[in-house]
Order: sequence, then C-alpha cells, then structure tokens
Amino acid sequence: MIKWLLLPLMILTSCMEDNLTPEASLKNFVEARFGNVVTRQFVIDRVTGKMRQSMENITDEEFKKFSDLRNVQKDSFKILSKSCQEKQCFITYSITYSTKSDDQSHFLTDVKKIAEVLSVEGKWLIADVSNVKTYHEALEPINPLE
Repeated sequence: MIKWLLLPLMILTSCMEDNLTPEASLKNFVEARFGNVVTRQFVIDRVTGKMRQSMENITDEEFKKFSDLRNVQKDSFKILSKSCQEKQCFITYSITYSTKSDDQSHFLTDVKKIAEVLSVEGKWLIADVSNVKTYHEALEPINPLE
C-alpha cells in the first residue's frame, strides 16, 4: 500500500526540471550538451542576459558548430567554488572531457570556467561564462598539415 502512495510522488519529483539551485542548473546545462546536438531553443530556454543575446544573434552555421558535441565525451564536472547572493551566483567549475573520432580519443582537455547564474522568475539561468584556464593534452602526434 505504501508503495502505491509513494509511486506518484517519485514520478513527480523525477519529472521536475531541476533548475531550483544555481549549481543544478549549470550542471544540467553542461551535461545535456556533451555527446549530443542541442537546439537553439534548448539553449535559449536556459540562458539570460548577454549569453542569451549572443545565442539569438549568431548565425545558424556558428550555432551548429557550438551545439554539436557528439564527438566530445565528458569525463568529470566539478564545482570548485561559488559566491552567491539572493538573485546572483558566480560559480567556478572545471570540466574534463575527451575529444573522439572513430571511437578513439585524440585529446584530453581540462577547462576551468566561471559562470554567472541569475535567478529569473524562480529559475536559475546562465548569464555569462568565461574561461579561466584551458589545458589540452594530445594523445597522439598532431599533424599540422591536416
């Protein structure tokens, strides 16, 4: 009997979009992009401010390059620090990922970034992201003629 009472609650909570915290909003956005192609609407629904304006104004060709991460596999996502106020958070995080083709990794990349996340109508949306440091490691010799 208790199982039947808990089942609807579990379904409801699993279907809710988890943008209730700035960290969850950022993590969901980052993880949804890796290994996939996202639509412009997907991105626009999760960003605000300067980032939203740039997503709305880039050409279809530029957006296609931005959105197609099928050859990139996320290895880790870590939140390093955060500084939050009531409606604004700055989150420093790192992502480690590998770039693949033909099921073989060619590069390992570690990126440290700072994201500004704003609360807009009860949702945390990404306003800006800036790179702090990027480290690439080639797993095979690089051919500059390619």
